[in-house]
Amino acid sequence: MAAENRLTGEQLAALSPGDTVTIETSRDLRRPAFSSGTVARVEGPHIVVSCRSPRGVAYVHHFDRRDGVRIGGGHRAELVTTDPAQALSAHRPPGAARVDAAYRAWARNRANPELLRQLQAAVADALDEAMVSGR
Repeated sequence: MAAENRLTGEQLAALSPGDTVTIETSRDLRRPAFSSGTVARVEGPHIVVSCRSPRGVAYVHHFDRRDGVRIGGGHRAELVTTDPAQALSAHRPPGAARVDAAYRAWARNRANPELLRQLQAAVADALDEAMVSGR
């Protein structure tokens, strides 16, 4: 978690319901993950942010109004100044949805060689896209 991209006290105070924010989550020694959320309400010393998981499940997080750090939760998270569109594109590599869908289809019927070929093709395409984009 870098100090240079944290929201300042003035930026945190200016947040109002409906504003889009970027959440940086630090997990152990991995690279931080970014997600996008919407300010649901500001109540006393807390900023309440609603966000959705990659599977579409809605979650509500409470952040401190003084420093933008999440209150509770298993991993450290804070509100940062990153473009929300960039945060969403950094969340999943290109082609990941196709690989996920092909894997789920193959996992339901592992005896089908055609589904395995489709999974292998999806993985190969995703790797090619990742090599081209430099990820």
